[in-house]
Amino acid sequence: MCEIIFSRIFLGFPLLLWMAGGPTHAACPIELNPPRVVVRYGDSVSVNCSTSSTDHEGMGWEATLGDTGLEKVNFVIWNVENLTDWTIRPACFLTPKKGEPCSKTFPVILYKTADSVSISPQTHSGPMVEGTEYQLRCDIKNVAPLRKLVVRWYKGNETVKTETFPDSTKNPMNVSSIHNITPRRFEDEVKYRCEAELDLRPEGPVVPLPVSQTLPFAVYFPPQNILELKDTEVDVGSPTGLNCSSNGNPRPEYSWTYHRAPNVKLKNDDGGSLLTIEQATGENIGSYTCHASNTLGKVFKIARVSVRGAEPVCPIKLIPESVVVKYGSPISVSCSNTTSVEEIYWTTGSEVVNNTTWSVLELLDWDIRPGCKATFQGIGRCSKPLHITVYKTPDSVAISVLRHSGPMVEGTEYQLQCDIQNIAPLQNLVVKWYKGNEPLDNVTYSNVSKTPVDVSDTLMISPSRHDDGAQYRCRAELDLGPEGPQHTVTSEPLNITVHYKPRINASRLPVRIPVFRGYPEELVCEAEGYPQPRIQWVFDPAKHVSEAGGNLTVFEAGLYNCTATNDVATSFIVVEVVLNEDYLPLIAGFVAFMVVIISVIFVFIYSIYYKNTKMGRYSLKKAKLSSTPNGNVAQNGGRDTPLPMTKLSQPNINF
Repeated sequence: MCEIIFSRIFLGFPLLLWMAGGPTHAACPIELNPPRVVVRYGDSVSVNCSTSSTDHEGMGWEATLGDTGLEKVNFVIWNVENLTDWTIRPACFLTPKKGEPCSKTFPVILYKTADSVSISPQTHSGPMVEGTEYQLRCDIKNVAPLRKLVVRWYKGNETVKTETFPDSTKNPMNVSSIHNITPRRFEDEVKYRCEAELDLRPEGPVVPLPVSQTLPFAVYFPPQNILELKDTEVDVGSPTGLNCSSNGNPRPEYSWTYHRAPNVKLKNDDGGSLLTIEQATGENIGSYTCHASNTLGKVFKIARVSVRGAEPVCPIKLIPESVVVKYGSPISVSCSNTTSVEEIYWTTGSEVVNNTTWSVLELLDWDIRPGCKATFQGIGRCSKPLHITVYKTPDSVAISVLRHSGPMVEGTEYQLQCDIQNIAPLQNLVVKWYKGNEPLDNVTYSNVSKTPVDVSDTLMISPSRHDDGAQYRCRAELDLGPEGPQHTVTSEPLNITVHYKPRINASRLPVRIPVFRGYPEELVCEAEGYPQPRIQWVFDPAKHVSEAGGNLTVFEAGLYNCTATNDVATSFIVVEVVLNEDYLPLIAGFVAFMVVIISVIFVFIYSIYYKNTKMGRYSLKKAKLSSTPNGNVAQNGGRDTPLPMTKLSQPNINF
């Protein structure tokens, strides 16, 4: 408090600081009071110069301002109302009566406070960048003396630098102080300022100068770390989200690198970015990269999303997706992508084709395995093989009978064989058997063979007599699916001849035949067989028979054996002929008698019926006349019911 009051007094009028001086110089008995003085530019100053000498002619002050000349006094005062001479060096002199005159120079410190103190960046404007060195400059205008000037730099309330100036110049000068800084992030809230003062001690006070304004500035720095983002796993069909945020100035902007899917949504706000996956599928499996960037740099972080219950998707599209091509034919397939791709190419074994189209003029490789590979954002590298089927139609298809030649015998098993020469691929072969147009069997093959092979297939048959003259065929089909053509090669037909044993027609030759005495009976023996069977009758030679054309006419009872024979077998039927009496005349007489009896009974019944229904009973007793036109009435059974009477003529009555 005392210091503040003292400063105000010092600035308001000349301040004389009396310093305890040493003894007067022996050679020059002059004493200055005060011995030194600090005066503000333009203020007044007063200094007393006295002497203890009594033997002197006089004393005085010699100065550019306030010169007194020689006075016959013991003290003299140097007084200046407006001190403006920066180089003034007043001296008090004494002229003794004896000896040499002497003098003392009075030290005067003339000072001036600065017109202004300001702070500014050196050779820079705008925001500062973290880690870059900058210079701040503090400009102090029109201050003196320079050697008494002290400049202090502050970062907030912390003193970071103090600078003094050894320059001995007394006149006012403009001076600058430079402070180097290397700002760090989050220092944009810190304010720098500079303060200057004239440290006039020990002769004078510490004179504060105007304080500079604070210098706020923004510190720009690049994003450093991605926060919150981490790997996640989600069930198929469920939603999930990825959060991404970072610190940076200017505030970072966010972008994502991932496989674009329709169920992925993005939402950016001031503090970060949110990626949402709705109803997760296999298309969402992969890596998701969040990029945070501003004008100074960028950072990124990768998180992986796994979907439980789903398989990863490779967004490569082959056109066509599968190919069926004939050996030696040309082929061309294109590979395209359904999303942004970093690279895409074809491979066939160790060969790499840097093109989106794979083509061959003449395909001569049975086991070629081309595939399209690509690298996608968010998915990485994936590939899709081309499903290719190389086929060859058979050179020939033939059918034959194994271990047999000539006609077949009914009921015997035979093995037919279908030989297919030089066909590929085996797994697509279907062998079909036909009897006429009737399908018999289909045969497929599970063995995988991409190169041409010879194939033989067999069919067991047991022909019947109805199969005589039948045609068997086998057909080789390449079932190449919906992508490929359907190739069919059919063998020449195999005609078979079937021999079968005789079969006697039992409907024409029953095993028991009755005959009437005196009437012959013809026994017909017919047999079907191939070759044509031979018919032979065996019977008792004593029997009276007649044989013609395989038929046998018998006249008496007995056993008769019909035998049919061909190269295959022999069949026979034994016929028993039974003798019956002829009762036909008796039966005819009995039938005639019964007809007569039935006729008589019928006539009798009819006559009775006619008498009761066609001929009524009439009475003329108590007859009443009615008003009928003819006046003829009768009573029916004595009742009063009038009955009209009509005369009947005899010719109209019939029985």
